[in-house]
Formats: sequence, structure tokens, C-alpha cells
Amino acid sequence: MKKKVMALCVCIASFAVVTAWAHTYNETNDVIYAALDRAAFYYDDLLEGSPPDNDPPPTTWRGFLGADTNGWTLAGKMVAFDWYLSTLATNDCETLDDFDRLYARVAVGNCKWFNYTNSVSTMKTLALNPHGICRDDAISIAVNLSDVNDETTDFVETIITNVLGYTRIERGVACGAYSTKLMSLDSTNDTIKAQRSRAVTMLYRHRLCGLAGVNMLDDLFACRIEGYATSSNRLDFAIFVLQHPEVQSFNIQKFISVTNQLLSSGQPLPWINVGGGGN
Repeated sequence: MKKKVMALCVCIASFAVVTAWAHTYNETNDVIYAALDRAAFYYDDLLEGSPPDNDPPPTTWRGFLGADTNGWTLAGKMVAFDWYLSTLATNDCETLDDFDRLYARVAVGNCKWFNYTNSVSTMKTLALNPHGICRDDAISIAVNLSDVNDETTDFVETIITNVLGYTRIERGVACGAYSTKLMSLDSTNDTIKAQRSRAVTMLYRHRLCGLAGVNMLDDLFACRIEGYATSSNRLDFAIFVLQHPEVQSFNIQKFISVTNQLLSSGQPLPWINVGGGGN
């Protein structure tokens, strides 16, 4: 399945980086191609042949990038991999052929597998690239490996509010990943609590953008907004979901249960003010 990786030498600025390693473009291209090509056999059952029997599987960095060879150290190969990721993140991935798409899936998949924190910046760039690839995984990696802060909140907001630029799945991944993080984030630190509150308020403000992630959003609001669980706000949200023309069975099951729970409580459902607005 040999094929050169998509153009790594896209920008002139990168030439200085490569020559600083004392490796040529072709050498850099070859070492990344070899790693991705071999690892691809573990990602795609349809590929013919098999990887070398004596090599370890790509479940560790050394298994993925290979041993020190031909003047390449593992550290040098990781720098080359970072370079590949930065190129992928800004590439017009709609023009990639099937092999390059497979390589991209392998690269992004390994970032996810390794919880590769160094990839957060490039994964955000890839996720925001209108011609990007594997954007759902890129979003997941970026959110899961980022702290709860203004930058992450703004990143998620950009995705969930762009209903034309992102699929429901991509927006759902952003909602789900950030909601999970916000529900699990407990802290007595006032700064962290303020960042968490801003993030929850942002998601609440955009709760009617569509059905992406609505099940997780409801869980988040019930967990992190005082009084939401037994409020008319929640009932309104449930009705919005159930009346939406694109509602799916798992949404219906969830929000019928919520609606029945609220209406059968025998208690008044107050409207609560979230985030200081008239919402």
C-alpha cells in the first residue's frame, strides 16, 4: 500500500524546522509515511497483507513510530509527527485521496489513543477547518484534553452554534464532551468555579440551536444549575425537543420521561433565571 504521505512540505517556514533536524523533506516524509502506513493495517481490516510480524503493535509511541533508526530518534520522530499534524490541520482535506484519508484517520486516532496533549492546538485547528477531516474525533480530543476555561468554552460555542458548518454529530460531540467534563469538574477554587459557570451558561444560552447533544445538556443543567431539575425551564426544553421535526427515538424516550416526571410532581414548576438574562 505504499504511497507518499500528503504534502508535508507545504509551507516554506517548515523548511527551517526540517533542516534543523538535519533531515531532508524526503527523509521526513519517509519516516512519517512508514509509521502511518504500518499502523494503518491495525485500523483498516480491508487492507491486503499484514504488518511485519516482528514489530510491536502501534499501541505505544515506540510501537507506532518505530525504534531509533537511520539517525532518527523517537523524539525526532515525534517532532516530525507534530509537523504532519500541523500540516493536516490546515490542509484542504476534501482533495485527499483514499490513502491520505486513511493516514489522517490513523494519525488522529493515535492522538486519541495516546491522549496526546501536544496535539490539542492542531486538533482545534483541524476541527475549525471547514475542509478538515475526522473533525468529530478532533473535537473530542481538543475538548477532552483541554481545561475548562474561556478558550475551550469559546471553541465549543463556535462549533455548536454553526449549524450549517458542522454536522449534528460534530456538534453533539462538542456538547457531549464538554458537558461530561463540566459535570465531573468539582472544585472549591473560585476561579475554576467561575469558568465552569460561564461554560454551563453558554451551553444553556444555546440550548435551542438544535438537537445536538440535548440529552447530555439536560443532564448537565440538572447537575449544575440550581433548581433546573424541577423548573418550567426544563419542561420548556423537553417540549422543544419532543416537538422538533428531527427528534429521534432516544431523545423521545429521554424527554417523555422528563416531561412525565415534571407534570406528575404535583408541585409548581418555577421559572429560574440562568446567567442573569431573561431566559
